[in-house]
Amino acid sequence: MKRDKSKVNWDQFSKSVEQVLGEDFWNEMNHMIPKRGPAYDMYETDTTVVIIVELPDLRSSEEITLKQHGTDLLLQGSLAYRYPVPKEELLHEERLNGKFKRKIRIPFHFTSDDIHTSYKNGLLIIYVNKPSTPEGIPITFHEDESS
Repeated sequence: MKRDKSKVNWDQFSKSVEQVLGEDFWNEMNHMIPKRGPAYDMYETDTTVVIIVELPDLRSSEEITLKQHGTDLLLQGSLAYRYPVPKEELLHEERLNGKFKRKIRIPFHFTSDDIHTSYKNGLLIIYVNKPSTPEGIPITFHEDESS
């Protein structure tokens, strides 16, 4: 699996925007653009694709569901707001809380039997086993009876 090679150099774009619009631009935009869901990273080994999802402060598997749909993983749940002050009193807010949905595309076909997960230190780690090398299927030829 290769990394998506976008034609846009996002690091350079971000620096250019910051130079033109100021250092606080991205902080201000953070309040205007809704979060798409928890952040994740993905990498692969010879046998597995590994997805690491940021889900801080989950306390039970009942707070999250993971489903397989085609070549997508559907992650859904809720991150509780656990601060001692009302949300309206926060001076700055970036961390994801509340209900979320996230779709993660896997670059090959798999079944739910190919997946195992673990959760530790605020990270959900999803392991998706790659399909084994396809085995050849023998083809039986029959003599043409019309000869």
